[in-house]
Amino acid sequence: MILINSDIIGRELFDAPVRGTTELMSISIVGIVFLQLGHTLMSGKITRSDMVIDTLLTHRPRLGHALQCLYHCAGAALLAIVFYGSIDLLTEAIDIQEYVGAVGDFTAPTWPIRLLILIGSAATFLQFLLLAWRDLRVTFGARA
Repeated sequence: MILINSDIIGRELFDAPVRGTTELMSISIVGIVFLQLGHTLMSGKITRSDMVIDTLLTHRPRLGHALQCLYHCAGAALLAIVFYGSIDLLTEAIDIQEYVGAVGDFTAPTWPIRLLILIGSAATFLQFLLLAWRDLRVTFGARA
């Protein structure tokens, strides 16, 4: 927020915007999303349609938890794919010294954001596995 406000104030009052604000904000959003993804999942705030699963959890809890276990396993598989696919992108960004911006004006390396994608996808993968394990235990008789 400080960077965005400084850019706006500099642009309007001094006709001198902060260089690189657009580039930094555009890549930062990706990092922010991946860093919060695991916590959002853990908090139960991931967007999903709960109509069927909530009914099952209320009336047929074991079936509901079994279905939720499948959902969490599918999520874990998806995040494993994201993690695996991001490894090459990170190594390539480091090898070719990939950056955003324009040489001579402003440049920033992309590898830190690619690393955040790896960290966030790994954390979310682990969270999906923990939730799947919890649902699997409830499916076979443990208390929720």
